[in-house]
Amino acid sequence: MRILLLLRGSAGCGKSTWIAENNLKRYALSADDIRLLCQSPILQVDGTVGISQSNDKAVWKMLFGLLEIRMQNGEFTVIDATNSKTAEINRYKEMCDTYRYRMYCVDFTHIPIEEVKRRNLSREPLKIVPEEVIDRMYSRFATQKIPSGVKVIKPDELDTIWLKRIDLSGYNRIHHIGDVHGCNTALQKYLSDNGGIRDDEFYIFVGDYIDRGLENVEVLNFLISIKDRKNVLMLEGNHERWLWLYANDCVGRSKEFELITRPALDGARMDKKQLRQLYRKFGQCAYYTYGDQVFLVTHAGLSTVPENLSFVATEQMIKGVGNYNDFEKVADTFYETTPDNYIQIHGHRNTKQLPIMVNDRVYNLEGQVEYGGCLRCVQVDREGIHTVEVKNEVFKTPETRQEETVTSSSIADTIMALRANRYIREKKFGNISSFNFTSKAFYDKVWDEQTTKARGLYLDTVKGKVAARAYDKFFNVNERPETKFDLLQHKLQFPVTAYVKENGFLGIVSYNEYEDDLFIASKSTIDSQFAGWLKDMLYQKVSSENLAKMKDFIRENNVSFVFECVDMKHDPHIIEYPESNLYLLDIVYNQMDFAKFSYDDMCHVANTLRLTPKEKAYEIASWQEFFDWYYDVLEEDYEYEGRKIEGFVIEDSAGYMTKLKLAYYNFWKFMRGVAHETIQKGHISKTSTLTTPTANEFYAWAKKLHDTPDLESVPRDICTLRKLFYNEKMQKNAPTP
Repeated sequence: MRILLLLRGSAGCGKSTWIAENNLKRYALSADDIRLLCQSPILQVDGTVGISQSNDKAVWKMLFGLLEIRMQNGEFTVIDATNSKTAEINRYKEMCDTYRYRMYCVDFTHIPIEEVKRRNLSREPLKIVPEEVIDRMYSRFATQKIPSGVKVIKPDELDTIWLKRIDLSGYNRIHHIGDVHGCNTALQKYLSDNGGIRDDEFYIFVGDYIDRGLENVEVLNFLISIKDRKNVLMLEGNHERWLWLYANDCVGRSKEFELITRPALDGARMDKKQLRQLYRKFGQCAYYTYGDQVFLVTHAGLSTVPENLSFVATEQMIKGVGNYNDFEKVADTFYETTPDNYIQIHGHRNTKQLPIMVNDRVYNLEGQVEYGGCLRCVQVDREGIHTVEVKNEVFKTPETRQEETVTSSSIADTIMALRANRYIREKKFGNISSFNFTSKAFYDKVWDEQTTKARGLYLDTVKGKVAARAYDKFFNVNERPETKFDLLQHKLQFPVTAYVKENGFLGIVSYNEYEDDLFIASKSTIDSQFAGWLKDMLYQKVSSENLAKMKDFIRENNVSFVFECVDMKHDPHIIEYPESNLYLLDIVYNQMDFAKFSYDDMCHVANTLRLTPKEKAYEIASWQEFFDWYYDVLEEDYEYEGRKIEGFVIEDSAGYMTKLKLAYYNFWKFMRGVAHETIQKGHISKTSTLTTPTANEFYAWAKKLHDTPDLESVPRDICTLRKLFYNEKMQKNAPTP
């Protein structure tokens, strides 16, 4: 949970011993430990060894970097340092304000200096400090005060900070209200059906109050009106982070919030001070008894009840234990690892749309209320546990929910604008036209709202709607000013996910209502050889039964399937694959504003249809971790799980995307151009570009191919050329029998 313990006291006062005695070592960041990571023990003038402080600038940078990573996850953390200066404590206090931490200062300065000096002499030799250091510390403690607003506790008062189980048995009924998602009508119906907010009953809201629904303003106004009631507890969900950013005049990375929720809040002139006050009321979990039963309530579900819930990271309470689809396993584990009188209630995830009661002691309150499902609630009273579902009648379908401003007329305007843009080319296929940026747009780098959308965009120009679409164009790291690596730290919203970028061509499959059939296309056309190859692969690799299911799914959900098509027979690229394959990259809504299925939902559909989904490679929690990962994968010999790959598609938690191409791919893509020029002309014009031994060796080998009598028979694809090159090299270097 969001708790920071700041230890304050001189060397030798017993801070490290206290940490060990209270089993807090695994939660502690120690300045001395980091010093020893930076530099081994040093010899001192008296012949003893000690811990060097010559690297302290790097030490404190590292400590605060590690602390920020932990705070982003809401990890319980102990800082093992002297913390003698007010300015130092204020820095921690500022970070606590940013990340909504409760901060405690465990004060060891009451221990007499004589006792500290005695203890110092009994420490291991490495940690013994000169007495004058202790004298300076105590002098500083006398003048450098602990800032106001920081709660000070004594070492023997640790038990007072822990999350305690409370007793709610005095209430007649406990209400647990599931994810609301801007569906105020359903919420108010539930409350009115149960007598409104009653003083003799307790109300726990499990989080996710905004986004997706149509009544976000109404929900927030209601929550503000009840936030100070003693019998109301509102937990934090994963969507509330955008509300916090909004309330602090910051822009988040959630397109859903920025395009829909924010304009609604702006239009209603929501009081941001009140929103900040509301957000500060959000709790992390509810842990209580009612009669002889014990209840644990979080946003997304835990696998057990640990001895001390304060040690559980807030991020796990908000996003749940395990992956998004693991909620059944989590429920089963909870059932197996907790006593029979323990009950868990959570929301957030329910991909299989299971009933409220997952098993005898776990209840799931995610009912897709925002899509016309139900607001799920659980009531606990002296007669037992009761489940309630309220059908939501005020909603928009998923395929239209994010396209608030796009109507037939607005699409008609869009079509006119696309046709007027000289950097966009239109191809007509009956009533459907493809709009794609031209090669001139690519080489001139003319990227704006129109040219970035015109990438695999198919519009029905008669009915004024999107017939099929792929991605808005996104760019490689360092390709554009806004994707410069140094600027990414200000753009990426962590955590971010890196997906394996397969090496093929883009294919799009949607629904053709005019022919009641699948609409199969490449980025720019339905009648190219690429579209034909995609069609052939689709019909080869997907059964007729699943093709029918795919068509129905695409039609019913108004989406496009976006594929990476690896065709080793007709179109080998840079990376060699053992066989051709189709990789389902995403399921994209057929609307102008880009929106897609979540990765987990996409994988579920892919598995149902026996398709291969794109592979999630890494989840990266912070900029520091991203920085290290970035430079690791850029190493020339990097392989992903033992194989060469093109690179990664990086997507942050708000949907912002960029691409990272790896060294092996970049090298052989360059050498493909070298090979083509050399085979054709016998040489290349700029040999200075051949900067490695392998590049020079390959160039010399390719020059010999130019002399082949039948030049047309020489292969041009780099996979074949590379294989021939290495085979010849191996034969040449093989020992003579």
